[in-house]
Amino acid sequence: MKSKDKRSYARVLFNRKARLILHDKVYEDQPIKNLSLIGMFIAGSFDAALNDICTVELHETGRHTCLTLSFIAKIVRVEKDGLGLEFENMQPDSYMFLQTMILYATQDPLSVAEEFLEDFPPNQGVSH
Repeated sequence: MKSKDKRSYARVLFNRKARLILHDKVYEDQPIKNLSLIGMFIAGSFDAALNDICTVELHETGRHTCLTLSFIAKIVRVEKDGLGLEFENMQPDSYMFLQTMILYATQDPLSVAEEFLEDFPPNQGVSH
């Protein structure tokens, strides 16, 4: 398995908004700058510190369905314009969503697909 170095995983631009729940405070419609299998950078101004645990929710709305994906994440980078998050836990459907979004957004889908095989999740939830 690869180390958790940010350069070890494909990172793609991801133009969506998320809800961030941190210290019982809810930050609505926060822009996601980029996304990888192990984390994301979420833009905004937050009252946060390294190693704080938060929840990130993405709301996907389709023609006939509405899906809420939830990720437990640890803050690994604090900058004036946002937070670097590392995923700690997620449900298998959330992991599959991540894979799909990264695969569609990458310039090198074959290499990204190989990453998926290297980090194939167990049957119960996905933890990093």
